[in-house]
Amino acid sequence: MNNMDKKAKIVLPILAGIALVYVIVAARPLLKEIQFKPEWTIDTEITTIDLNESKDFSNSVHFKLGQDLLYVSPNGEILNKISFPYKATASKNFYTVYGTSSEDFDFFTPDGKKAGKIQGTGFPYFSEDKKYLMLPGGASFVMLNEDGTHKWLFEGATPLTAFSASETGTVAGFADGTVMAFNNEGEITQQYKPGGSTYEVILGAAVSKNSEYVATLSGQDSQRFVISKRLSQSLGSNASIIFYKTMKEELNRQVLIKFSRDEKNVYYSCASGLGVVNLKTLKETIIPISGNILSILESDSGKEIFVLSRQKEKCTVSIVEGFDVLAGSFTFTAGSAAIATSESALFVGRDNKISKISIEHK
Repeated sequence: MNNMDKKAKIVLPILAGIALVYVIVAARPLLKEIQFKPEWTIDTEITTIDLNESKDFSNSVHFKLGQDLLYVSPNGEILNKISFPYKATASKNFYTVYGTSSEDFDFFTPDGKKAGKIQGTGFPYFSEDKKYLMLPGGASFVMLNEDGTHKWLFEGATPLTAFSASETGTVAGFADGTVMAFNNEGEITQQYKPGGSTYEVILGAAVSKNSEYVATLSGQDSQRFVISKRLSQSLGSNASIIFYKTMKEELNRQVLIKFSRDEKNVYYSCASGLGVVNLKTLKETIIPISGNILSILESDSGKEIFVLSRQKEKCTVSIVEGFDVLAGSFTFTAGSAAIATSESALFVGRDNKISKISIEHK
């Protein structure tokens, strides 16, 4: 046996072993693709609904489409439909309709039963967690109790330009660039100005579920996105700016900002699409999404973020997974559009149609 044969007997098994180890170590399951599975589509052009029938509203979703407010069951039954001439505000548990100069108006549970009366003049705002009355003049507001009575009042001198609520807090942004966060008793927990812009108006604001973080998009001429963190449980402007970014492109309209329920990420609308910031690493990325972002919703599981955007009559629903993976999207044409989530499914409203779409990974 020559030297070449001897080397081959030694080298080949080693190479084969290395190749085997590489295959075992490098093997990864293939990424599953997201698939949209239509479940049903219903026509909302119905004339009468019998509210005397026993109906289950526990898992219903609600939509505002044109001048109609609808509550729909997961199996495609229209549980209630309320037409309104001017404005309406709704949450999972309550709704009310109002006009240009509303005063002392009733609000209702989804089944149409009166739940209480809001006393005073202004415009109501219902979030999933809270009820408010925005007072005439646009600088003051009242947080309401469950029955519509006044819980606490904030009186300001500068017009409100951004407003949002979470389970434990409320945040308001003002035309002079001031940001104020409140706890559920109306005590101020954060107060500051993001600054840095020629015109310091607050265009969007959000407070996280546990009120630890506040995020804002503010200003014209050097527009910026800012995240603050509450330093302690004491009251006052005890906040620290932990992230800020000066935007290369600017918006001149109100924008949406939303924290994930686990307070790991914050999502915001910007001129380039959807901005995402990881609150632990403070890593930021931009997901390209065209048009004006109308809605940012989190799935029940927290694994997906659904984004509804509009560019003229073209509406797009985009699905974001993980931190910054654009997993899929679909488009449709509509004059009015809205989305909702329930039971790990996506509901899409467009003009006089509502569809339920299951999200599968295969």
